[in-house]
Amino acid sequence: MNDCKNDQNHGTNDNEVVLNEVVRNTEMGKNTLDQLIGITDDRRFKASLLDHQREFRRLNQEAHTAMAACGAVSQGQSKKDKMMTKMGIWTETLKDKSTRNLADMVIQGANQGVLDCEKARKDHPQASVGARKLLDELQNFEERTAMAMREYL
Repeated sequence: MNDCKNDQNHGTNDNEVVLNEVVRNTEMGKNTLDQLIGITDDRRFKASLLDHQREFRRLNQEAHTAMAACGAVSQGQSKKDKMMTKMGIWTETLKDKSTRNLADMVIQGANQGVLDCEKARKDHPQASVGARKLLDELQNFEERTAMAMREYL
């Protein structure tokens, strides 16, 4: 059976759902970091955010490539979610643009990303080894991101 096709016993394709979660999660990460990079004046912190943003972009591209190989198109992050995230960051940084506050926000986002990866893994056990590997890679990256940001608290 082709890994990209729906299993007759399942209404949705676990691979597409898992890969779309990787796309959504990485889009949120790169968009959030883009906004935070524009806020911070701390050069070392900004450099760290840029490094993390590059990795989000790489993972995002891998997920898009895998979905294209399946003949699927990712839904990514909705416009509503993008706007809510932007407004949330704006609100959180209105009075406090400190590196500590920004790092705390990144940690919270990374922790949510880890939880989202866990849920996707448990909710879609029929996903292919390749889709699960990309999800694992994202989850490990999110965990490392949360650890790296602790330095700035």
